[in-house]
Formats: sequence, structure tokens, C-alpha cells
Amino acid sequence: MSIPVEQHQHAELQRILKIDEDATTVIVQVGEIAETQRKHTAMLERHTVYHQQHRSDLTGLRRDLEDTRAEMNTRFSALDDDFAGLKTDVAGLKTDVAGLKTDVAGLKTDVSALKTDVSQIKDTLGVILSRLPEQPAA
Repeated sequence: MSIPVEQHQHAELQRILKIDEDATTVIVQVGEIAETQRKHTAMLERHTVYHQQHRSDLTGLRRDLEDTRAEMNTRFSALDDDFAGLKTDVAGLKTDVAGLKTDVAGLKTDVSALKTDVSQIKDTLGVILSRLPEQPAA
């Protein structure tokens, strides 16, 4: 069975047209892929710039945080020292207050003794005055 020449040429032409159509489809798809790749590359470049800026910002923030942390540690250390000093001062004041309470108690005892002495002096003066002769009125 032989294929007539005309049929063979027609089949060859159909194959060539199909190959041409397939090649055109591939060229269009490659162009679309290239365009998508350009878009993705541009996005990636923008993202890379953003990421570098973000990283730089984070580095600056970390430095600021470290500086702030060091300053806070210094302040807290100073506050701890001040608080320790205040505790010592309060302890000294408590001791002073206890001493003052003791002094006040001693003063109360002294005042009570003085009152007793004054009372005895009054009594003694009363006795002395009662023994003295009365003086004529001038």
C-alpha cells in the first residue's frame, strides 16, 4: 500500500504547520516566563533592599536597646546603693529614736524626782516659816 504523493505532501505540510504552531506557542510561553521572571526579579530586588533596610534598622534598635539597658543597669545600681544607704540611715534613726525614748523616760523620772524635791522643799519651808517669830508690821 503506498500513500499517494499528494497525501504524503499534505501530511508533511500538516506536520510542519503543527511544528510551527508548537514553536510559536513555546516562543510565547518563553516570553511569558521571561516577563514573569523579570517581575519576580524586580520584586526580589525590592524585597532585598527592604530587608537590608530592615536589618540596618534592627541593628540600630539593638544598639539603642543595649545602650538603654546599660543606662538602666547603672541607674538601678545607683538606686540599690541609695536604697542601701537609706536602710542604714533608717536603722540609725531607729537607734536614735530608741535613745530619745530612753532619754525622755529618764527626763520623766527626773521631773518626777524634781516634783518630789520641790514638794519636800515647800514642806520644809513651811515648817521653817512656821517656827520663825512673826515680825511686826511696819
